[in-house]
Amino acid sequence: MLVRLAAASSVLLSGCRGDDRPTRIDGLVVDMQAASFFQIASFTLRADDGTLVPMIVEGDVGITPSHLREHMALGDPVTVTVRYADDLTIATRVDDRLPP
Repeated sequence: MLVRLAAASSVLLSGCRGDDRPTRIDGLVVDMQAASFFQIASFTLRADDGTLVPMIVEGDVGITPSHLREHMALGDPVTVTVRYADDLTIATRVDDRLPP
Protein backbone atom coordinates (compact mmCIF):
# COMPACT_ATOMS: atom_id res chain seq x y z
CA MET A 1 0.00 0.00 0.00
CA LEU A 2 2.77 2.46 0.89
CA VAL A 3 4.60 1.61 -2.32
CA ARG A 4 1.51 2.43 -4.39
CA LEU A 5 0.98 5.67 -2.48
CA ALA A 6 4.61 6.68 -3.03
CA ALA A 7 4.38 5.86 -6.75
CA ALA A 8 1.15 7.85 -7.14
CA SER A 9 2.66 10.82 -5.28
CA SER A 10 5.73 10.71 -7.51
CA VAL A 11 3.60 10.79 -10.65
CA LEU A 12 1.51 13.69 -9.34
CA LEU A 13 4.54 15.70 -8.26
CA SER A 14 6.33 15.18 -11.57
CA GLY A 15 3.24 16.54 -13.35
CA CYS A 16 3.37 19.68 -11.19
CA ARG A 17 6.90 20.60 -12.22
CA GLY A 18 7.02 23.82 -14.19
CA ASP A 19 7.88 23.67 -17.86
CA ASP A 20 11.33 25.18 -18.27
CA ARG A 21 11.04 25.57 -22.04
CA PRO A 22 11.10 29.19 -23.26
CA THR A 23 7.89 31.03 -24.09
CA ARG A 24 9.66 33.36 -26.56
CA ILE A 25 12.21 32.21 -29.12
CA ASP A 26 14.33 34.50 -31.31
CA GLY A 27 15.72 33.30 -34.62
CA LEU A 28 15.55 33.04 -38.39
CA VAL A 29 12.76 31.43 -40.40
CA VAL A 30 14.26 28.68 -42.59
CA ASP A 31 11.07 27.03 -43.90
CA MET A 32 7.39 27.92 -44.04
CA GLN A 33 4.12 26.36 -45.21
CA ALA A 34 1.04 28.50 -45.77
CA ALA A 35 -2.45 27.21 -45.04
CA SER A 36 -3.94 29.98 -47.19
CA PHE A 37 -3.11 33.40 -48.56
CA PHE A 38 -3.69 34.87 -45.08
CA GLN A 39 -2.81 31.99 -42.75
CA ILE A 40 0.48 30.26 -41.90
CA ALA A 41 0.24 26.51 -41.27
CA SER A 42 3.73 25.82 -39.94
CA PHE A 43 7.33 26.96 -40.10
CA THR A 44 10.79 26.07 -38.89
CA LEU A 45 12.84 28.54 -36.88
CA ARG A 46 16.62 28.38 -36.50
CA ALA A 47 16.88 29.68 -32.95
CA ASP A 48 19.73 31.99 -32.00
CA ASP A 49 21.48 29.00 -30.38
CA GLY A 50 21.39 27.11 -33.72
CA THR A 51 18.61 24.71 -32.78
CA LEU A 52 16.00 24.00 -35.47
CA VAL A 53 12.53 24.37 -33.97
CA PRO A 54 9.60 23.13 -36.08
CA MET A 55 6.40 24.95 -35.14
CA ILE A 56 2.75 24.69 -35.98
CA VAL A 57 0.68 27.85 -35.96
CA GLU A 58 -2.39 28.51 -33.88
CA GLY A 59 -4.78 31.09 -35.28
CA ASP A 60 -3.69 34.56 -36.35
CA VAL A 61 -0.09 35.07 -35.22
CA GLY A 62 0.03 38.71 -36.31
CA ILE A 63 1.99 38.18 -39.53
CA THR A 64 0.97 37.03 -43.01
CA PRO A 65 2.60 34.23 -44.99
CA SER A 66 4.05 36.76 -47.45
CA HIS A 67 5.60 38.82 -44.64
CA LEU A 68 7.09 35.68 -43.06
CA ARG A 69 8.48 34.63 -46.47
CA GLU A 70 10.07 38.07 -46.73
CA HIS A 71 11.79 37.49 -43.38
CA MET A 72 12.97 34.11 -44.65
CA ALA A 73 14.30 35.52 -47.93
CA LEU A 74 16.09 38.49 -46.36
CA GLY A 75 17.35 36.68 -43.27
CA ASP A 76 15.57 39.13 -40.98
CA PRO A 77 15.10 37.68 -37.46
CA VAL A 78 11.76 37.27 -35.70
CA THR A 79 10.63 36.75 -32.14
CA VAL A 80 8.07 33.96 -31.72
CA THR A 81 5.81 33.56 -28.70
CA VAL A 82 5.08 29.87 -28.18
CA ARG A 83 3.22 27.38 -26.06
CA TYR A 84 3.73 23.65 -25.87
CA ALA A 85 1.44 20.65 -26.21
CA ASP A 86 3.48 17.56 -25.41
CA ASP A 87 6.25 17.51 -28.05
CA LEU A 88 4.62 20.15 -30.29
CA THR A 89 5.79 23.76 -30.31
CA ILE A 90 2.86 26.00 -31.16
CA ALA A 91 3.46 29.57 -32.37
CA THR A 92 0.86 31.97 -31.01
CA ARG A 93 2.55 35.25 -32.07
CA VAL A 94 5.33 36.21 -34.52
CA ASP A 95 6.90 39.66 -34.30
CA ASP A 96 9.63 41.47 -36.22
CA ARG A 97 12.76 41.46 -34.08
CA LEU A 98 14.22 44.91 -33.90
CA PRO A 99 17.98 45.33 -33.64
CA PRO A 100 19.26 46.11 -30.11
